[in-house]
Amino acid sequence: MARLLKLAFLALLAATAAGAAFAQAQGFPNKPIRMIIPSPAGGALDAIARVVLPVASRHLSQQFIIETEGGAASIPGTARASKAEPDGYTLLFGHVGTHVVNPYIFSQLPYDPARDFTEVSRIAAQALIMAVPASSPARTVQEFVELARQGRVTKYGTPGPGTSAHLSTERLRMVSGINLQHIPFPSAPQAVLALARGEIDAMFFAYASFLPQVQAGTIRLLGIATAERSRFIPDLPTMREQGFDVQITSWYGVLARTGTPKEIVDRLADALNKAIADPQVVKILNDAGTDDFPSISPEDFTAFVRAERERYRAVIEAAGVPRR
Repeated sequence: MARLLKLAFLALLAATAAGAAFAQAQGFPNKPIRMIIPSPAGGALDAIARVVLPVASRHLSQQFIIETEGGAASIPGTARASKAEPDGYTLLFGHVGTHVVNPYIFSQLPYDPARDFTEVSRIAAQALIMAVPASSPARTVQEFVELARQGRVTKYGTPGPGTSAHLSTERLRMVSGINLQHIPFPSAPQAVLALARGEIDAMFFAYASFLPQVQAGTIRLLGIATAERSRFIPDLPTMREQGFDVQITSWYGVLARTGTPKEIVDRLADALNKAIADPQVVKILNDAGTDDFPSISPEDFTAFVRAERERYRAVIEAAGVPRR
């Protein structure tokens, strides 16, 4: 009898909790939603968020309040989001670094991407492109590799260790056998500026970040790290076409705290997916060299992230990137 009473009590607690979560979801959202951007203001992540979120807010009838927090491989902002209440009112605009790369680079993260977060909506992606200063004699990846073997190019820049830019160059070093010195910068804009000035010899990064310098004629693009050529720059050959198997893409997505009611996650996903399918949003993203993702469910986004972890683990281990 005591056991039956205990089971009945536990069932009542579960039903009460489910009812409370349902009631909470029914009224969601009834106040602004805070979106943590774990990177500096003005960067690619911030720019994409400011295109997508205003449209998503119309579908939610609530605005998003953007909070940027840069530095340290996006760890501080991500860690703060990992401690938020699981109510859908504090979200993270995460990326491949926060949820795929960092666990393999840092031995003691203050958050666990698989345990602390639930995926909501995959938003966009930017292919990584290899660029050199316009003053460089290299006009192809093969020419750059030959210059590196001769010791005529020696340095490459990134926004920091463990970033997609870092892994792309490490992958190139691995498949080509060249030696280059890694020069990390506090931010991507600083690294791009150093590239344009000829202070570093090469850099992998997104087309959108390179575009102003390309238009100014201060940098030259050599190859794109995708399986196929980009529809934005179809004349630019892939790294693989040029004999170097380098395929790295930066992607971005929205995540909530684990424990957020599914009804709220689905409500957020619906609004965000409608936003990234909006023709005006697609045009703005595409004009900046950013690929819009087809809408997928939160469950499919979770499966995508898991597959990315396995893919990047292989790249990181093969490149011999040390843990910190």
